[in-house]
Amino acid sequence: MVTAPVSERTNLQDWEGLLPSEVVLLTFTNRAADEMKDRLRRTISRIRPGPLGEDSKHRYDPRVKSQGFIEQLLTLLEDAPIGTIDSFLSQLVSPYRGKLGDALSRENVSDAARAILVETSLRTIWRLASDRSRIGDAVDAGIPAHIATEVLSARDRVAQHYSGRTSASRVLRALVGKSVFVEESSRKVMDEEGNVDRDKLLAMIMSSIEEADIDEQAERVQKIIRVVFETIKECIQTPSASGWAAETRMACLEELDRTGPPTDSWGKLCWMGHVLTCTVSPTTLMAKEMRHFPRLKLPSDEWEAGIRSFADIKDANLKALYKTTLKEKTAELSGIWSDELGSMVLHFVRMAILLGESEPPQVPDDWSKPIIALEMNIPERLENPNKHHHFSLEAEIQNLRDLHLLHLGFQGVIKNLKQRDEAHDFDDIQRLAGDLLLANCPEVCRTFYHPSVQQALDSIDQNSPWRDDHIHRALDVISNLEKNRNLAGEAASRLEAMRADIESRHLLLGQIRRRFRAFIIDEAQDNSPLQWRLLSRLWGPREVREEDGPRADTPWEPTVCYVGDVKQSIYAFRQAEVTGFLDYAKSLRAVNVHEFSSVPELTRKPSLRRETHSRDPRNDHLSSIARATEYLERGGRDLAPWIPFDATDWDLPAPSSEEVRARQEGMVSLKVNYRSAGGLLEVMNEWWEDLFSDRHRILSKADFYASSQTLHSFPDKKDAPASIEWICPPDSDDLSDPPTNLETHLDPFGPGSPDRLERQALLIALRVRSLIEGTPVRVKSSCGKWKEVDSGEPVQPSDITILLPNRVNLRDVIVRNLQDVGVPSQVDREGSLLERPAASALEGLVQLAARPNSRHNAAWVARSPLIGMSDGQLQRYLSSVEKGADLLSAMLSHCSDERQRALVSRWCELSSSSRLAELLEDTIDRSDLLVAYPDDVSRQDAEQFVELFRELSAQVGGDPIVLADRLRDLRERSSQSLEASTIPQTDAVRVMTIHSSKGLEAKVVVLADLFSSRQTNMRNEQNSRLIVGPEIFAGHPKPWPSGKTPISALWDHATLLHRARKNAEARRLLYVAATRAEERLIIAGSPKGTEWVEEEGILLPWTYDKKAPQLGQMWLESLRMGSWRRNEYNSPWLSPTDAHSEPMLVNGGDRKICPASIMEDAYLGCRNKTGIIMLHHPECFTGLGSDGNVFTTPIQQVEIIDTASRIIIEKDHRPVIPEPISYSTIVRANPSKLPSYFDCPRCHWMEVRAGLESSTTMTNDDSQNRHEHSLSVDPATFGNVFHRIIEIGIGNPGPGQNGPSTPLPKSWTTPIEDRINNIETHQTAFRELLPPGADLEKVSEVTSTMSHRVSDGKLGAMVRGLEVDGRKVEGLRTEMPFHISIPVEFESVTRGKWTPDGEEVLISLDSTRVELSGIIDLVLCATSDDGAPAIRAIDLKTTDASSLLGDWESGLLDSLGDDSIGPSCQAEESLLHKHRLQMALYHLALEESESDKEREGLIRRKVLPPAILVGVSGRLVEYPPETLDKAKKDLEKTLALTARMSLASEFPLSDVEKGYEDRISKCRTCSISEEIESKSP
Repeated sequence: MVTAPVSERTNLQDWEGLLPSEVVLLTFTNRAADEMKDRLRRTISRIRPGPLGEDSKHRYDPRVKSQGFIEQLLTLLEDAPIGTIDSFLSQLVSPYRGKLGDALSRENVSDAARAILVETSLRTIWRLASDRSRIGDAVDAGIPAHIATEVLSARDRVAQHYSGRTSASRVLRALVGKSVFVEESSRKVMDEEGNVDRDKLLAMIMSSIEEADIDEQAERVQKIIRVVFETIKECIQTPSASGWAAETRMACLEELDRTGPPTDSWGKLCWMGHVLTCTVSPTTLMAKEMRHFPRLKLPSDEWEAGIRSFADIKDANLKALYKTTLKEKTAELSGIWSDELGSMVLHFVRMAILLGESEPPQVPDDWSKPIIALEMNIPERLENPNKHHHFSLEAEIQNLRDLHLLHLGFQGVIKNLKQRDEAHDFDDIQRLAGDLLLANCPEVCRTFYHPSVQQALDSIDQNSPWRDDHIHRALDVISNLEKNRNLAGEAASRLEAMRADIESRHLLLGQIRRRFRAFIIDEAQDNSPLQWRLLSRLWGPREVREEDGPRADTPWEPTVCYVGDVKQSIYAFRQAEVTGFLDYAKSLRAVNVHEFSSVPELTRKPSLRRETHSRDPRNDHLSSIARATEYLERGGRDLAPWIPFDATDWDLPAPSSEEVRARQEGMVSLKVNYRSAGGLLEVMNEWWEDLFSDRHRILSKADFYASSQTLHSFPDKKDAPASIEWICPPDSDDLSDPPTNLETHLDPFGPGSPDRLERQALLIALRVRSLIEGTPVRVKSSCGKWKEVDSGEPVQPSDITILLPNRVNLRDVIVRNLQDVGVPSQVDREGSLLERPAASALEGLVQLAARPNSRHNAAWVARSPLIGMSDGQLQRYLSSVEKGADLLSAMLSHCSDERQRALVSRWCELSSSSRLAELLEDTIDRSDLLVAYPDDVSRQDAEQFVELFRELSAQVGGDPIVLADRLRDLRERSSQSLEASTIPQTDAVRVMTIHSSKGLEAKVVVLADLFSSRQTNMRNEQNSRLIVGPEIFAGHPKPWPSGKTPISALWDHATLLHRARKNAEARRLLYVAATRAEERLIIAGSPKGTEWVEEEGILLPWTYDKKAPQLGQMWLESLRMGSWRRNEYNSPWLSPTDAHSEPMLVNGGDRKICPASIMEDAYLGCRNKTGIIMLHHPECFTGLGSDGNVFTTPIQQVEIIDTASRIIIEKDHRPVIPEPISYSTIVRANPSKLPSYFDCPRCHWMEVRAGLESSTTMTNDDSQNRHEHSLSVDPATFGNVFHRIIEIGIGNPGPGQNGPSTPLPKSWTTPIEDRINNIETHQTAFRELLPPGADLEKVSEVTSTMSHRVSDGKLGAMVRGLEVDGRKVEGLRTEMPFHISIPVEFESVTRGKWTPDGEEVLISLDSTRVELSGIIDLVLCATSDDGAPAIRAIDLKTTDASSLLGDWESGLLDSLGDDSIGPSCQAEESLLHKHRLQMALYHLALEESESDKEREGLIRRKVLPPAILVGVSGRLVEYPPETLDKAKKDLEKTLALTARMSLASEFPLSDVEKGYEDRISKCRTCSISEEIESKSP
């Protein structure tokens, strides 16, 4: 808030700089955004007016004239657009939701709700019938109508291709989480109609390889084939003078040699494919190792070789020449197809073999390919099951199209479910943002715009999405349609409206763009392609106003700055795409070059840009006055208004010419690392040199690889030494059996088979403890001697971070070992909630409550900490119960004590009434669950499980079986989408994934599990049989459960691309992890098979998986290559053969490492010798006894907790009933239920306490049933129809020329012609509300009679403007909503909580507020003769409507034609009495509304007694005052009883039956068992 006087404030329009509200600052996380805003707030708060300078408290700036301006900036900062991209887009679209046709709630979908939505959508898609006659069901479910039939057909094909729904569901589940990549890749291979374009698909495949690589490989193949052919021709004569026999492999080889490779790249691939098909053994054509010229001759099958065997060569010299040449060239062929170039090109050659449509030359007509193409319609079984099969190009296209159709259908169903639940997620926000920014045709306009206009709006230039050319094309399309209106069809009448709508949306876009003058995007490498496209839409042409000058010639009008590092792009699983960052970097440079040459204002004096210098706007202004001390600091360099592009900082090397050019074009490479110690940074720079080397690139043409960059340390940290350690546990084992005593610690390094994870986790825990305590460690030399190493000053737990490549397996082991050694820890995410111990026990209880006769569920609960049975007890329990019996009730007789028996009894009670949420809460509070799991994490897991259960209940209702099944589905199918999270401790070791550590730092970083393949393998993709990437998405169909899986070329290509991307990201992941360290970096893990060998040291197997290298393998390889690059031939990382030539990537051999030697010098490439502290065994840590008894075993931990839990604290058990206190409670009631509540308190109790709708126990009168049947629709439906007729047809005379007597909304006073007798009004209501099969003739007859009687009655006269009973209508409102909160007092009741020892009273209540919301059918505002304003509530009743058919007489017709105000017959009195509570409530609601007006100083209207409009007679019957007064008293009693029933913990039905016996005995609508017990709400 600005508190400075006006004289000290600045007119913001005069401020030449940017204001906080004009600068969009985007970060990757909410936490980073909060930190950024806080940092800005603190920085701005320090600014004071004065010469440029800084002291310990303030920073002075001559541009600031008064302190009031600082307050103004701080005020603007609070609402500045600083946040994540998602939050920014949400704020952007929020004001325009109505224009975008969005009615979603403002609440985002939770993770649990998201998982539920996905599972519900899956069920919906599988449930839909394929029958064309029921296609409407699919459309109603949310599938777009124009593709509904195709989606269902695609679904059936996918189910067949993936051997059933279970496998197909896995594919769909994986597909839905990658919608951004699906859309991106679809754009690259599909045409405008959504069909896969063959040429685009092949072009996409070819885009991953350089033409030069294809040319080089084709040339190598041709040279070898020519020699082979010439050798064969020389040594083996042709069989005839005409040459080699036609349709033979030799004839094929001759033609391939003669024609040579074609000129185009695809043709070259096909040519090489033909060569391989001709010369390679058919069974190995797709194998890992191909057999070229098997047995030194051409293969021969139904496609004959066409030459004699070389054994028939008589000339010994020719035979020797043949064999020698063929052996040599066969080896060469194997070599050129297995080296880096050949293996990469081979992939694309095989793509050509599978997808190419040409056959090799000279093949016979009856020749069958080595790999048979499957037909479009997959057969149920194969004719040749032993042969390899593959999907043809047409089949691949169909498979791709099917997945895309299912994606569209899935999105439609999820969208429909979210609309139903009034929820949204960030996908919806991005969709709305795209509509607002006209990145595509807005969804709300698709039913309005002509298809060609939609197509134009959807044709945005993907390479320049900031341009508005597609909008201009859409307007041009409209212009053409206006000239040729016959082409517009039924849309011809809407063309002008279309143009106006597009122009208004375009104008709004320009206005939105004008609001933002600068964009700063942090962590830009983590943006998805969609996020880049949406943001860039804000950079295009903005609105131009009169005061503006001419529009500048620039594609991007705001200032755009983004900060990012390709080496830190690690969020592909969130659909971040590093190539987008690189593409936009190129665009930024091109825009700057264009602006410098095309915008004269930039170079005109005073210039804003120069060719050789960069401008610092902080110093380039008229008020550039600085303190003398500022000129002394760094020679005044920081005060320079212009900085040369070739300048450098500190002692950094001078920039290269290429870097200078990049700076001129706006790209500045940041070279200083402010985090890590100089020595550590120097070591890591050497690692990155190989880690990001081109030799590790699987695809040479790919643009998602990072390059190495030398980083320099901040001067203050330059001389800080490197501290690097390696926790390297060996795999050697002890063949003896481990101890069986449960009180003896199981040493992972002791007897028994080695557990790699346990060993690694133990050593990590011990090292962390030694760092915290500051105790020394020991390193063992190869000769067995120990050398002690000082750990330095103690480290705080919060200064240590343990990073994991993922959370699988190792996380829990590390946390347990840290706990065992007494080190506190916190975990960023706890993994799947439903797999956590506490949540699992609670789920077991839910499963048993839902299916109490399940022996599996009973054993689940009995063995859990909730009951804690032993094996013997469990056996006795299950064997004592007959099959099919209630095992939950049977558990009562097997409880260990009375408290446990009371708990199980409580389970039985609550489960029998489906009160499972209450059951879970009581269990958490009163069972031993949190005694068995006493940590904070388990407590939070239990609370999150209950929250999840409540969300599920809100989604699917309270049926226990449905809830249990949903929990099981979430656990089995979507467990990873339900992550548990914990509130962190204040001072604890942080355990997190590398992905979660982004932006963080720690003094000590432990990189755990580096030698695991989980980070780079493709197991998840293989299991889900789906890969989705930015270039392509593909499934791996398996039509037959058993037998060979057909080869899919698209799957193979998607696998290659994904593997390459995953490999590249894994390298970036290692970079991010290592650079989190400030002072000490600890590598943890060892290659499989690592051993300690006496007299030799640690023996490391040297392995390297080229396809999926482990992070540890990458690290070791960087050590090896670094030593080779620096000629360190004595390095332990080099093998003896590495010194002679550049080392190749090898998968074999070993290295012998002496820990003592590498502690002195590990050959890391530093200026000073730097070692690695290598810790391999618990003996490396001093202070650990040889018996290992510093650890408490699990059984000992349980015994300690059990002993503590048995300590009894004496307390007074006398019940204490608290005095009634003022406590804010709210009870909600349904106005329509009030009459039944009063008439029968037992029905009332059934709804409020038992949760049973009275309708479920009603027995309708037979005569009434007959009357309802005669009308063909039930009374409720008919009532809705006639209510609708009144709502849309009733007239409004308006207030006349003088206006209303008191202010009324315009919608109340707009004159409307009365149309309740209009047949179109009736037909509209029939179409909207009548069900199929209704007798339209009968319904129409009755509604016509009723509407005429209403029109002829008092109400009809009033709405036509006539004065009736001294009153004249001046305004009305149909279907008026109301909300009223009524204070209620009652006899005090208590609320308590169940305990095994009885109820514990918590509070006593004797008052509350009852909230009621509803809709009043009609509210009339009128004036009397004297002009006094009044208001009245009117309720329409269509009781006895079927009597108008003449089949029976209604008592309400006795008053037909009567002109009296009040009831004139017994039937009307009964009708008024029946609905008196509801009408009294309406009267109170209007009274409160008018009182509010009076309190605001407005004129109030007199509230007249309510009236009922009797439909069958058309009479308007007013409530007599005495009837209304009595109704209000009855309403008060009813609300008091409702409040007591709702708020009391115990309210037995017997109390109701005794107190209200007279009313209950008269009730004919409830039927209830006397045995129903009390139930809490």
